[in-house]
Amino acid sequence: MSKISNRNQILGIRASTDFVKKFDELSTRLGFNRSETIRYALKRFLNETWNNSENFQKARKEMF
Repeated sequence: MSKISNRNQILGIRASTDFVKKFDELSTRLGFNRSETIRYALKRFLNETWNNSENFQKARKEMF
């Protein structure tokens, strides 16, 4: 088991050029950088699905 660190962690994903372009446009429209935009989106997703079994099941079905 690895030790959990309290420092910030880097999280990377693979994304298509089209996704990155749309994501950059969204970040610009919101007036925030990529990191702030993705943190907001992930935090909102976690808050909406973590303790809500209906939303969790919906997300599972929508994944693939």
